[in-house]
Amino acid sequence: MFKYELLNLYQDYLKAFYSKETVRNYINRLDIILDRQNRLDILKSLDFNKILDNLAKIKYKNHFSQSKNAFLHFCTFQNIQLNEEVKEKIKLLELETKKKKRSLKTLDFNKTEQTIKRIKNQKLKQNYQTLILLGVRVSELAGIAKKDCIVSDNEINFSYSAKGGKERSVTFYKDKEPKLFANLKKEIEAIKDPTAKIFLSANYLQKNAVKYDFTCHDLRRAFAKREYKATKSKRVVKEKLGHTNMKTTNIYLRSKVKI
Repeated sequence: MFKYELLNLYQDYLKAFYSKETVRNYINRLDIILDRQNRLDILKSLDFNKILDNLAKIKYKNHFSQSKNAFLHFCTFQNIQLNEEVKEKIKLLELETKKKKRSLKTLDFNKTEQTIKRIKNQKLKQNYQTLILLGVRVSELAGIAKKDCIVSDNEINFSYSAKGGKERSVTFYKDKEPKLFANLKKEIEAIKDPTAKIFLSANYLQKNAVKYDFTCHDLRRAFAKREYKATKSKRVVKEKLGHTNMKTTNIYLRSKVKI
């Protein structure tokens, strides 16, 4: 089987677990890892030394982590058993990577919130307001379908596939934002197809956010800071963000977002 035929099958496999954004990312990463391996019967001639060579070219920790996860999922998909030597080499290569430093400007969240309120595209505006309210990742929001929503008179429960394939849920209470709640409730109830997505695509939301001088992840950082200001509890913030490590939560709380 040629590499690109295999990648198409792998893509279908990933769709059952991850958002479109994550699937696209993993496919691209695996394509690079399998570079120079395009022949027929690729599985029978899979060259782990070439794979390790390609992993060794990755400089940054987050890129390596994505590539590693894409490869490990691929091994699960094809029932490939990695020996301990290969596993150990992958661990050592990851230790040699470095964290990519990004220079983030300080975000004035109050100004950003007012900018969002003035957006004329109602659907776009509501999506950003929902991100602010729920604190989920944009890819998680974009993946929510009608079947993932439980609607009542006073709350909407959203189930979604979180980072790492974990199933999580979050509840939007009417008294938090009555107008936004009413609009979302009406929109969800009007959709007939249970598989239809409720929100706009992650790519569309991210591209438009840049036009308004913020990022979708800025809204998640702002959510973290507002929750901490309200609860004074890092553990509450950690739980609501779905973090497994308090160090990650602390990074969010130290972010350059002015509340």
